[in-house]
Amino acid sequence: MVEIEGYKLPDELYYTDRHLWVKMEADGTAKIGFNDLAQKLIGKVMFVRLPKEGMVLEQGKDFGTVESMKWVERLKAPLSGTVKEVNKDLRMKPKLANDDPYGAGWFLSIQPSNTAELNNLIHGDAIGPFLQKEIEEKVKKAKKA
Repeated sequence: MVEIEGYKLPDELYYTDRHLWVKMEADGTAKIGFNDLAQKLIGKVMFVRLPKEGMVLEQGKDFGTVESMKWVERLKAPLSGTVKEVNKDLRMKPKLANDDPYGAGWFLSIQPSNTAELNNLIHGDAIGPFLQKEIEEKVKKAKKA
């Protein structure tokens, strides 16, 4: 677990520069959600719009939105693949994305079509420097606003 200034990023996950995490499951699917920094910056999540099961995602393309009192965040696919499951609990309890971002607050799982795309994500030793830079840029900017 990488923790800097109270923001936590589990080191076994992969991350996008748009603050999504990816967890590769034993069955080859990839679970996707918001990281701790994102959920704290956006504030209380009011609504999550996600694609339907069976939809094909393309890495880097929009696939949904997360809305809070502060703003609407477009979600960009961390990996290409087919949506296998959508977290239906988020419809009734969108705040799960805040309360348990790495557990019950996950967004969806996909069957990746190209696992080599994981190489485009932030992982391992790069997580700490990434988190530090994001805190310096985004958190301090948000505090000034």
